[in-house]
Amino acid sequence: MAMLGERDDWDLERELVRLQREMNRSRRGRSHQTSRSRARIFPSIIISARESELVVRAEIPGMKLEDFDINVSGDTLTMTGTRSTGGGLEGGWYHRRERESGGFSRAVRLPAEVDGARAEAAYVAGLLTITLPLKEAAKPMEIPVKVVEG
Repeated sequence: MAMLGERDDWDLERELVRLQREMNRSRRGRSHQTSRSRARIFPSIIISARESELVVRAEIPGMKLEDFDINVSGDTLTMTGTRSTGGGLEGGWYHRRERESGGFSRAVRLPAEVDGARAEAAYVAGLLTITLPLKEAAKPMEIPVKVVEG
């Protein structure tokens, strides 16, 4: 007697193998997306605004100011450089290495027009601070409001 929903051509082993392949394929796709989303953007930055300037702070430990190239073009700030880690490791090996080395480039779109010719940069204790004066057109203006009785 055949039970409801039972098929003669159904094979439990073949179905389990198919399900395992599907799960593996799904897991591979998810781990690839997770690793991409965890990729670290370097350097980490904070952009803040004052009344007459933007201030960009970037965490870039272990470098010198002359190791950076900082450019402003239009509304884009670009920071490039090369950092090295682990110098002087002759005859030894790493047990853990969480700090990356090599070249980096980070371009960020600025929220306002700046005067790149008057920009200044300082590097203290691993923190790069770039001060970008706003162009006159980008500075906040107070707009007087007239009350009209009608």
